[in-house]
Amino acid sequence: MNKQQLNVIEKAIHSLEELFPLNKTWKMLYSEYNIGLTQGTKLKLTRTDKNNLAQLVKQKTGIDLGKNSINDLNHLHREETLSIAIDEKFAGQAVKGDRIAIKSLPNRELKINDRHYSLPGFSHLDIALQNIYETEHECILIIENYRCFDALEKMNLNLDGLYKDPIVLFRGDNTYSEKTLRKLLAKLKRPVIAMPDIDPKGISIAQSFPYIVGLVMPSLLDLELLFEDEGYVNPELYKNQFSGSYNALTKSPYPLVINIWEMMKKYQAGIVQEHWLKGLDKLIVYRLDA
Repeated sequence: MNKQQLNVIEKAIHSLEELFPLNKTWKMLYSEYNIGLTQGTKLKLTRTDKNNLAQLVKQKTGIDLGKNSINDLNHLHREETLSIAIDEKFAGQAVKGDRIAIKSLPNRELKINDRHYSLPGFSHLDIALQNIYETEHECILIIENYRCFDALEKMNLNLDGLYKDPIVLFRGDNTYSEKTLRKLLAKLKRPVIAMPDIDPKGISIAQSFPYIVGLVMPSLLDLELLFEDEGYVNPELYKNQFSGSYNALTKSPYPLVINIWEMMKKYQAGIVQEHWLKGLDKLIVYRLDA
């Protein structure tokens, strides 16, 4: 039995109704287990039929619908599900769900949960969101692309003041969810600086983070020079992302974002942050209100 079948059975056995639409799911259940009575486009289930369905579910899955709801499984990990069902795959929590990729700047310690950790170069800590409850880092640096997050040592970073020792987070991909990242930002409540691609989508997402105060990038003067360099710019990024980001950037409350947006429109191109891995471009923190 799958979760869809279990959901319709649960709703039926707790319902006072006897007639249910004979949809695809009920057709499959009736064909396989022959419980109930078909009446045209309806399936009639008596109290006895509902009891038989409940017993069938208990036999097939181990789930006692008199004590537990299928929705209870949505919040459980696999090992927790085994206290309710015989199949751990009924768990609602993905095996790698709500996990974060975090690290410190090169040659600095990662400070979380009242402990300090020294990580090897080109590495990070993979940890569940629920297991991060505190950090001594005064701010958070979010990096958009994994290669740049992983090879932070190669960049010419010049962070100072409040931003000199951030906890560094990967923005996310198919493994690490941006939604989980945002949950961590809400939990830690630290000033956020972001290192996005200099393209419409990257800047648009960066400005949307809670507690965002600045961007890590080359100076505006240097950035303009890079936009004039054919070896740096990518017109396809601008073309493909223009319409999807237009409103967010045009109506941005941040002077820095407006400045970058005008530059992108002028050159009709974007620049990916992998160029920073060459170590040639000095990266500084620009406050959004600059």
